[in-house]
Amino acid sequence: MNPTLKRLTPLFGLLVLLAGCGGATNPVAPILIPPLSSVTLSVHADTLVAGQTLQFTATALDTAYVPYTGALNWASNNTGVFVVGATGLVTAVGEGTALLIVSGGGKADTASVLVYPTTTGWLVQTSVVTEDLHDVFFDGAGRRGWAVGNGGVVLSTTDAGATWTRQPSTTITNLHGVWFTSALEGWVAGNGGTVLHTLNGGSSWARLANTASFENLVDVYFASRDTGWVVGAGGLILSTTDRGVTWRRTVRGGLTLNGVMFAGTRDGWAVGEGGAILGTHDRGVSWFIVPSITGQALKGLWRVDAETAVAVGAQGVVPRTVATPDSVAWVLGNVGSLNQLEGVCLADTLTGFAVGLNGTGAVLRTSDGGETWAPQAVSSQYRLRGVFFLDARRGWVVGDNGTIRHTTSGGV
Repeated sequence: MNPTLKRLTPLFGLLVLLAGCGGATNPVAPILIPPLSSVTLSVHADTLVAGQTLQFTATALDTAYVPYTGALNWASNNTGVFVVGATGLVTAVGEGTALLIVSGGGKADTASVLVYPTTTGWLVQTSVVTEDLHDVFFDGAGRRGWAVGNGGVVLSTTDAGATWTRQPSTTITNLHGVWFTSALEGWVAGNGGTVLHTLNGGSSWARLANTASFENLVDVYFASRDTGWVVGAGGLILSTTDRGVTWRRTVRGGLTLNGVMFAGTRDGWAVGEGGAILGTHDRGVSWFIVPSITGQALKGLWRVDAETAVAVGAQGVVPRTVATPDSVAWVLGNVGSLNQLEGVCLADTLTGFAVGLNGTGAVLRTSDGGETWAPQAVSSQYRLRGVFFLDARRGWVVGDNGTIRHTTSGGV
């Protein structure tokens, strides 16, 4: 999954600069920024390493389109990522993405600043729980994230996982899947027909009573704020197009479905036990069964676009899609039967990561869309079950006994 940062139109007042002489009896009038016709940054995106500084510049024109060379107002929308001085000098502080905002005279412009830490490889993060964790999700800025697991565990972070706290989930059932459509609205799926919904970033969760489901639910995915799917035991597929107000219930194939993901809101795949692969072209109103290419259980699924999808499962199976003249087809790959794979995430059409167990916790990386995979050193004695990457460098994996690992170097 690669989230896009949109330029904002901030609302700022005029910047007032106070000037005066110490002890003066005739104070100097405040200097006001005059009305401007435009304020434009020289660059609108940049990347820094924590501790690094970078001078940003902006061009301003007054209402006569004459260059204005006076002071402007500089701000960061998240000082945990970077701080900025009065002249536009940015100092990187911590991991994540934040907006640099320059404004004055009723005009403003923004730039996206991405900050990486100086570390490499996979790093241990403390989860504060010992329950098994099944899934993890981060928002596009890379600061806010959530992980779910057994016993109703929901963890959250606002600093890229440097610290995690437990949220009140209102349930003790095992939770298997988590997906957010914004920094505030998210969904969780779990055993006993559990579907949880939050509108405040997980400060509180409400359990939905309108799904008419009592089966164990394993995965959840939303293509938009309104349109989403949940899959689980017995081939159950729940779908909503009205933000969870109503749910369509479909049972297809009879085998437990462990993963679901769409390209847009109409074309989707679902995978599950016994090598089951299902497809739909109508938002999940109807599903077709793909002819079997493996009898092994498929545990995880990720889809980047209409042509690119990868699944992973038992005995090292890694099915993937390939383009055909008029459609796509699934072909079977394998990374070795010692790899019991549980989850997968594609950062883009070429780069992806799979997690599971190979004696100890296992992470494998692909750089060719899932055709070949190479193991990485992750230093976990426990099975890994969930993985989420924002791009080819920034990712998190979670697993048994509260295990959380994080990389900002693509695991290298």
